[in-house]
Amino acid sequence: GGTLKQAFEATHAHLAPRFGMWPIFEHCLPFDVQRLWDEMDGIDWPRIWTAERDQEVWDKLQD
Repeated sequence: GGTLKQAFEATHAHLAPRFGMWPIFEHCLPFDVQRLWDEMDGIDWPRIWTAERDQEVWDKLQD
């Protein structure tokens, strides 16, 4: 159970101590979590990333 935001926060808390210093970590993690969320929802093929979707995911997961 839970929400996408909760999944992101838990993943970030778990991975940040080890990978948080990587310059691309903060940028890529929201999209990685969204993709896994999509897979868990039964979406087999990745949805096309548009500029609008990019902004939507970023806004949902980064306060």
